[in-house]
Amino acid sequence: MSKENSKNNKQQKTSNKKQAENKTKKTKTKSKDTKNIIKEEKKEVKEVIEEVVDNDYIDEDLEDFEGNYEEEIVEEKIVKKKETIEPKKEKKETIEPKKEKEEISKEKIKKIEKIAKEKKRKKQKRNENLAKIGHFLETNRYIIYSFVIGVLLTIFIVILIWPTRIATLKNGEEPIVKIAKSTYTADDLYKQMKDHYSVSQLLDKIDNDLLTKMYPETEEMTKEVKENAEYYINMYKQYYNYTEEQFLSSNGFSSYDAFLEYLKLENRRKKYLKQYVEDNLTDKEIEDYYNKNVYGDINCQHILVETSSDNSSSDSKKKKLSDEEGKKLAEEIISKINDGTSWKDIQKNYKDKVTFEDLGYQSWDSDLEDSFKTALKEMDNKSYSKEPVKTSYGYHVIYRIDQKKTPELKKVKTKIIEKLVAQKQKDDSNLQYKALINLRKDKNIKFYDTDLQKKYDNYIKQYK
Repeated sequence: MSKENSKNNKQQKTSNKKQAENKTKKTKTKSKDTKNIIKEEKKEVKEVIEEVVDNDYIDEDLEDFEGNYEEEIVEEKIVKKKETIEPKKEKKETIEPKKEKEEISKEKIKKIEKIAKEKKRKKQKRNENLAKIGHFLETNRYIIYSFVIGVLLTIFIVILIWPTRIATLKNGEEPIVKIAKSTYTADDLYKQMKDHYSVSQLLDKIDNDLLTKMYPETEEMTKEVKENAEYYINMYKQYYNYTEEQFLSSNGFSSYDAFLEYLKLENRRKKYLKQYVEDNLTDKEIEDYYNKNVYGDINCQHILVETSSDNSSSDSKKKKLSDEEGKKLAEEIISKINDGTSWKDIQKNYKDKVTFEDLGYQSWDSDLEDSFKTALKEMDNKSYSKEPVKTSYGYHVIYRIDQKKTPELKKVKTKIIEKLVAQKQKDDSNLQYKALINLRKDKNIKFYDTDLQKKYDNYIKQYK
């Protein structure tokens, strides 16, 4: 009996095990079926909504509604599938809920249709309004343009005349800074600036305003100013080992651009000085300079005896002589020439003691020193200088070969004026200051500050 019981128990366990396995398989199958059902139903819901509503009119609220509706349809379909899986007894109970779900779905589809139609109507109305606005703008564009320009001009004018919070000198007592118990007024700052900067910076400002109108900036001026700036900066780098920043700081310039602005002012001042001298030159002065200094180009050669007064030598092998020795040697050479020694033989015989140079044709405005040009001009063609000619290099013996015709006054008048400007400025170091004082006077300069007026009067006196 016990064996039979044991056998029955084993059979019962085997049967239970198989039932459990079958149940598990069914559960898995059911789970898979459920997932497939959800996918299929979502697809169906999407197709239904696309048929009912145009996608262009679905906004965020409609999308949320669609999402909720999808979930409800999916739940409905899952219920249907459950009914096919559940026993027939439960099928009767689910008949009426199914109808309710179907009725609810139809109502929601109607709502979706209604929302879509409303959205479409609103969009059509919006397009009609935009079309009306576009037509209005097109037909009235000139009036609108005029109105906009008028508004912009009004705003611009208001900005220009709108009062700013800057301390004025209405009574000089407006505070510009307060700290602790101290108050600093516009008058305090103004007095300190007058004492510190005197009148010089004020004149720089005045001159810059006047001369900029007279001489607007050109490409030529910009190029010249930048070249001058680089020259000064490189000179300080070479001789003082300054950086650009050190150069600017040591000369009181806040930046490279500030230095350029200063050089532009100086450039304009020089232009005005030239104009001032030209305006005050007489025809007699120009003619006198022409008759005294202008001559045709002269072809010449020379022998140079370098002296110790010259710090550099073109040939390091030649020993520099004292001034007395140099003059004596030059006189010796002239004596040999007078005795009949040829110019070529002089070059050969004294090649270790002197420097020979063929200068070619030299004009009246060349860079030769004045003493050399004066001696050359007074000589005859194919003649030698009767006396040694002294320059900063030493003593010269000159050989004048020939000369071209003297140019007419009208062809050299511009150069003569330039020479006269340079000469007058050299003769009078205050000429530029006098010219600018005259400019300000012509422009009717007037001081409303009596202290500055006195300072400017004293400034003028030192240049009279």
